[in-house]
Amino acid sequence: MSRTLSVPSMILFAVTATSCGSGPRALVVGEDACRYCRMAIDDVRFGGMVLTARGRLETFDSIECLTAFVASLPPTAAPRKIWVGDFERAGRWLDATDAHFVYNGQFHSPMGRSLAAFDASRPATALQATYGGEVLTWTVVQSVIAQQHIAPASAP
Repeated sequence: MSRTLSVPSMILFAVTATSCGSGPRALVVGEDACRYCRMAIDDVRFGGMVLTARGRLETFDSIECLTAFVASLPPTAAPRKIWVGDFERAGRWLDATDAHFVYNGQFHSPMGRSLAAFDASRPATALQATYGGEVLTWTVVQSVIAQQHIAPASAP
């Protein structure tokens, strides 16, 4: 006995399969906007993504905005996953909890806090020698950004 799916069933399956992705997608420069400050994303090396508790993928132009957005969420809406762009390999995503972050380094991030993410396999001493600044963990980045007021853009 042969089983076939109806066309509406196949369409529903395709939409469900593509909309429930559990990973980040490529940021589109000039088209994607930051969920927090509404600036257009123009440098993916500083970008980030959050998979919300409801399964929505939110894009960010900077780690600063991503961190401020996460801090603004109630505990009951904690994100499922947080990714940051690898500064040294544009388009590559890192789990924020596993990444190293250089703060006050020799680069200028979109929100001006000089914050970028790097693969944790890079030794902190090598990152400091190359970029200057301090090497931080995700937990410390959250504390640093919490002490700075980064206001979200007004809703349109």
